[in-house]
Amino acid sequence: MNSPAQMRSRTASAQSPSRRLSSGTAAEADAEQHNPTTGSTLVEQSQQGTPLNIEESSLNRRTQSQDIPTRATLSDSGHLGFTSWSHVYKEVDNGLCDHDVQADKSLVRDSRSGVPGTSLSENTLETCLGVLRNLPQEADGRAMLLAHPNPHEGFVRPLALCTLNSLYETFGHCLGPVRDDFQLSNMARILCSNTARPFSEYETDRETWISQFTGSNIRWETLGVLCSYWELSTRKDRGTRAENDLDLDPCSGRPIPNLQRIFRRRTIDCLELSKRFTDVGNTLLLYVYLKRMILESLDVGDTSLAPWMGNGESVALLTFLGLHVEPSKEPYKPSLASEIRRRVLCQVFVLDKVAASITGRPPLLGRRYVLTSMPLDLKDDYLMSDEETLNNAVTALDDKGWNTDGAMYPVTFWRARYQLMVIRDEIFEIALGPEASISTTTLYALKAKELEAVKGMPDMMHYRESDPQDPSIDYNLLHIRLLMRLEHLQNIFFIERLLHRCGCGNGRDLLSASYDMTSTTLTFWTSKDSHSVLCEDFKWLHKSKLRRQDINNTKASTQAMAYAAPGGGILCLELLKPSVTIEANRNRGPNHITRSNIIQLLSMLVGFLTWVTHRDGAASNSGNCKAIVQRVLDQTLNVMPSGHPSADMMEWNFSAQMDFNFDLLDTFEWMRPEFPWADLSCTEA
Repeated sequence: MNSPAQMRSRTASAQSPSRRLSSGTAAEADAEQHNPTTGSTLVEQSQQGTPLNIEESSLNRRTQSQDIPTRATLSDSGHLGFTSWSHVYKEVDNGLCDHDVQADKSLVRDSRSGVPGTSLSENTLETCLGVLRNLPQEADGRAMLLAHPNPHEGFVRPLALCTLNSLYETFGHCLGPVRDDFQLSNMARILCSNTARPFSEYETDRETWISQFTGSNIRWETLGVLCSYWELSTRKDRGTRAENDLDLDPCSGRPIPNLQRIFRRRTIDCLELSKRFTDVGNTLLLYVYLKRMILESLDVGDTSLAPWMGNGESVALLTFLGLHVEPSKEPYKPSLASEIRRRVLCQVFVLDKVAASITGRPPLLGRRYVLTSMPLDLKDDYLMSDEETLNNAVTALDDKGWNTDGAMYPVTFWRARYQLMVIRDEIFEIALGPEASISTTTLYALKAKELEAVKGMPDMMHYRESDPQDPSIDYNLLHIRLLMRLEHLQNIFFIERLLHRCGCGNGRDLLSASYDMTSTTLTFWTSKDSHSVLCEDFKWLHKSKLRRQDINNTKASTQAMAYAAPGGGILCLELLKPSVTIEANRNRGPNHITRSNIIQLLSMLVGFLTWVTHRDGAASNSGNCKAIVQRVLDQTLNVMPSGHPSADMMEWNFSAQMDFNFDLLDTFEWMRPEFPWADLSCTEA
């Protein structure tokens, strides 16, 4: 069954992409009356009062003779699959001649074109103006976007720059330091008109596809994407919570705008305005949903209701658009639009599984329903290039779709992570289902499948213990290797726990996976000075290279709760009820884990949790975890487990001459009592 984007592409192609339309329209009135939104919407739901009558400007005159286009009604039902009634009637539709089908479609379109035009409601216009008033000037907008250089972006980064350029080239005269509401009102009407137009998802020509949401055709979804980027660029040392609209300048103490909070509001406004003027949605709107979910998780934590609801809305729109059921026809000919659809699907699928891992709730998008193939391992610039360059890049890929030049492209990370998340989805079917359905044969097969998947990944993805100390390793590459190592260990961790539940697991393997997962997570913390990998973007460790002063510590909370906390829990159990470590003490091997190793690692985990607890929206979760680990350490160090004799105390011969010269300490001037500390503090001041 065709997806809504496929069904409406014919309608979109019949209209000129440069068509500009005025504010008073039937479609807009219908949008305001028949498009209910959630209770969180910031846009007035129905038209009330007298429409605003605003005089024409030069910007308005160019669009006064046209109407806001009628939104596509043929695809209002969204993607309808095999079990729907439409699938049965598809054969009937195919049996009709093209003339009859097109005549019926024109009747449907014309049935909504006779509604008298009207202006934007006052509340809707005020919401539009609120967004446009807070858009940064060109220099600031460009600087903020460039200050957030994410080399592993799920979206095509050059496309974001393209939309930024087109915004200021077309409407820069409206977005200066002093802004006129008269001009902004007309700009708002143009955006509403553009957003109401059908969006051709399956347009294969790159320029034509981009022209649907840039330049004179810019949409509210376009601004939503940009506002989400701008907010991420403002989330630096300041922390994640934005309580007020104003901050205090650290130097002058004067109030300054809280840009983080402002851009969050405008992202939500753009989202709601997009929903208001389109019945179906598109990939851009889906990406704004995804970004909003990520931003909310930064503020309130991964286990809260808001990001979970946001995840649900993202999955709902994705399946409504039918992006999950695009079986590739051989030979597949990639385009910018098709690869973006695949990338966004990949991103939604991965983050859905990560959210399920943290919360223990069932994932919302199962692998069994995803027919769309993974995105190809192509450089962003190739997708923005001419057809010949793109075809040459596709030809150079190996038979599995990986690039053969050993490069780490933005999509490389997501392809590798997607493969592990497909296996994790299989694990969830067992872990979150009835215990009676657990099969040890299936679990061992999953473990073998996991090991084989990691083995088949490009060599650049494999983490080595020497990587954090290797100055030749770029910190973005180190971050990806660490994260892929953690995702692999977490899959093994889940499988070993399930085997342990069945009574056939190896305690050593579970303890080893827990120890490795915790110690690998702490590597993000212990190497933060030499490798600045903790910065804002995806809550689940999707970061970019930034300067050290731009590092935001809130990412560490997710690392702790997603990876270190589960592993640390198993280590705590081993301290309370030792089994594997007792055997290790008796039969010491090269890779044995002792109680001393566990205590040292858990002590570092406490320090890590202390570092992040006061900085994150999920502080209560990390704080509770820290308290439990501390109690276990206190009990372990202060009270020995019953039935296990304490180790022999080391006998020190204090009378013996120790090979250490304590007089050496006295050579350090800062340890002398007469050291002029007051003078030093004055100098620093």
